[in-house]
Amino acid sequence: MKKILLSAVLLSSLSFAGGFMDMGTSGDLHIMLSSDKVLSEGQNKIKVELNRGEHGGAVVAAKDVRVKFFMPEMPGMPYMESKDICKKVDKYFECNANFAMGGTWQYQIFIKDEQNKDYKYKGSVNLGQASSAHGH
Repeated sequence: MKKILLSAVLLSSLSFAGGFMDMGTSGDLHIMLSSDKVLSEGQNKIKVELNRGEHGGAVVAAKDVRVKFFMPEMPGMPYMESKDICKKVDKYFECNANFAMGGTWQYQIFIKDEQNKDYKYKGSVNLGQASSAHGH
């Protein structure tokens, strides 16, 4: 019985240890958002990695990276959003998102690269769910 209970606890902890990750492209830019923890209500630290061509390509030293997470207005609920200007940390950018409530949030990333070219990437996140697949 102890082994079964221990196995169940271990499996459930592994399923929540995945954190968050989403990736895709905008023009010739590969964009990856990630978080060490599963996204949840309140403050969340988000990492944005930018590469030319594909993940693992040349790191992009962008001039400006901004994120906007938002939830559209719904019956009985106002429009909600969280914006942040990302800060350069090593080879990636870091920002914060403050989610006022659980559910599905849309996001947009606005990037100005070193040649002043503008990029925009859109996606969505479901709070409380670990990432299991990546969009390309």
